[in-house]
Amino acid sequence: MSILNDVKMSIREANKIGMPKHIARENEQKYIHSYNQLDKCNKIGREFANFVRDNYDVKKLFKANETHYRAFLETKKDTTKGHRRNIETALKLVESGMQARAERYNKTPTSFSTEERLIPTAERTENVTDRSYSDKEINDIKALTSENTTKAINLMSNLGLRVGETANAKVNHIDFEKGVFHIIGGKGGKDREIPIKSDFLNELESMTHNKDGADNLVSTNATVISNDCKNAAYKLNIENWNGTHGFRHTYARKEVNEKLTNAEKQMFDKCLTNYSEGKPFNYAIREHEKETYNKMKSKMDQVHHNLGHGKNRFDLALRYMG
Repeated sequence: MSILNDVKMSIREANKIGMPKHIARENEQKYIHSYNQLDKCNKIGREFANFVRDNYDVKKLFKANETHYRAFLETKKDTTKGHRRNIETALKLVESGMQARAERYNKTPTSFSTEERLIPTAERTENVTDRSYSDKEINDIKALTSENTTKAINLMSNLGLRVGETANAKVNHIDFEKGVFHIIGGKGGKDREIPIKSDFLNELESMTHNKDGADNLVSTNATVISNDCKNAAYKLNIENWNGTHGFRHTYARKEVNEKLTNAEKQMFDKCLTNYSEGKPFNYAIREHEKETYNKMKSKMDQVHHNLGHGKNRFDLALRYMG
């Protein structure tokens, strides 16, 4: 087999999309859990394989070593720290698949990456900014986009959908009787239910007119939606344009503002400050504060669920809701 095929087989071994992350963590395993991560591993894994083959005549992945790994990352020195961090993550996931495959065939696992990351993991507060859009910005963008993109924006900002989930949303994903929206095969292949706000029901119902159950609510694809929004944002000179993901940030912040009481918001701010300072999220929560903390935490986790995140994602709470 060629080294490119080794990479392919290693990624196949590391592909655990659909497996809950907590199970992998309990087993101290690091695998691929999302399609976005899978795409990165495929792209970067192939690039690494071509690099070591062309520069070091390495024809098998298990013969790649730390020198090759360092040299490959050195070729990326002019890219951003975040990009280099993503490269390391992808290569370590490819390596984990290679090692798991070796163990499965009773062979001695080898490694090519460094034990410690060359690019340190991100600080908790790194690149934390408010990425949400104001109601005015959203309405201005919708005024410059197509009818389908406007529908997509409404789905993203009122339900917290990802742009891909929006493009795949169908009529039969809506349960008007229960007031929930079903996401089928979201990120990581996960399904979830999102409560529909009462003031959005009429808008959703209008999207279903003259459509059958299996019809898409939005008759276009994710790329068209993203480009339409980006072009509108540039025309409007929106300085804080963060792509369609910003609509999810808007949804998250509104949910926190509407769901949490004043006491819970104060508790939330205290806990986010704890986390941003490197302390446990629940640091210094006193006995008489625990009821407020538990209520706040439950509502925070519900917002995460609606977004398709897992529980206890304090890092994402800092970015989406802080």
